[in-house]
Amino acid sequence: MKTIVIGAGILGLTAAHSLSLRGHEVVLLEKEAPFAGASHRSFAWLNANNKFPESYYRINREGIEEHKRLQADLPSDRTWFHPSGNLLVDFGETRPETYAKRVADADGMGYPVETVDLARLRQIEPAVQWPDELESALLYPEEAWLDNDVLGQELLRALAERGVEPQIAEVVRIDSDDSGARVVLADGAEVVADSVVVATGAWSRELAAASGMFVPVADLAEQSTRTHSLLGLTEPVDVPLQRIIISDRVNVRPRHDGRMWVQVARVEQRVDEGEDPQMLAEVSAVMEEELERLFGQKVPMERVIYSGRSFPEDGHSIVGFLDDARKVYAVVTHSGMTLGPLFGRLTAEELEGTESELLADFRPSRFASGEVESADFDYFIGRQ
Repeated sequence: MKTIVIGAGILGLTAAHSLSLRGHEVVLLEKEAPFAGASHRSFAWLNANNKFPESYYRINREGIEEHKRLQADLPSDRTWFHPSGNLLVDFGETRPETYAKRVADADGMGYPVETVDLARLRQIEPAVQWPDELESALLYPEEAWLDNDVLGQELLRALAERGVEPQIAEVVRIDSDDSGARVVLADGAEVVADSVVVATGAWSRELAAASGMFVPVADLAEQSTRTHSLLGLTEPVDVPLQRIIISDRVNVRPRHDGRMWVQVARVEQRVDEGEDPQMLAEVSAVMEEELERLFGQKVPMERVIYSGRSFPEDGHSIVGFLDDARKVYAVVTHSGMTLGPLFGRLTAEELEGTESELLADFRPSRFASGEVESADFDYFIGRQ
């Protein structure tokens, strides 16, 4: 089987990896550069935390397991998957209610969580200046952080060893019939294959529309917290943080290069100002303030990234065939870092003819009427 994979972010690379690993011919097309979109500017917290409904929880939980398998099975001496766990902290007056609800929800799903008292917090994360009035936090031991840049490099290396190199080309239309599929490029050239995988994130909406198909993804022109986030990257620092910390004040996690990724929920609304240099500088100052409050030392920011992201209109993944001929397969999701390797494998299996019940609730066919109910984007601690 010959498959054209459009998009070389986490979803496209994992689909190409799974297909080529199974012996299929893969043509990998990318408009800009591999990992040029949301995949390289992601907090990359792998979790099934507060994910509803149950079917969405299941795929995220399985997504973490798939990352474990990929780290073990992809030949490499590098580590990108770090299952160190996550500490969820409410520093405010709502702490008892927050913890009670999160524990009840996790227990209801069978998702591991434990309460960690102040003494143990100071033992397991001594770099953090835990306040005396904080009696506890929640530890989610199975959650992980991902060095997404390392994973991207290793997937590209593995693909190159199998003769698959990304080709820089913009796809403007996809056609399909019972005999196969073809893509039309911006320069007028055409590429023909047995099937096409659309893994183009927020751009999937436009490409599908140009091809007579429907993929309802929030428009990046919206410039809201659904479509954009403010992601900070520190300079390399001597802060021996081991785990992800998700809190009402600041989210922070380590990286392989001594830098840390940072988010501050209270500034996220400023994405509606657009990519304004003054706004980014002010957000950087807020992030530095919160980091000094957390670690008791100055942590200089390197930059703040105005990051667009893929957000399906109803908030849930869109995975499956878009056309009657079942030749064009879409993989569009939020939580792409958690779900990437799982969706890559399931894409290959479904193109070979084996359907996954895990994906039953996420088919494009749910939009057959053309009507879509937009998801709410209500705040909770850890909202990504």
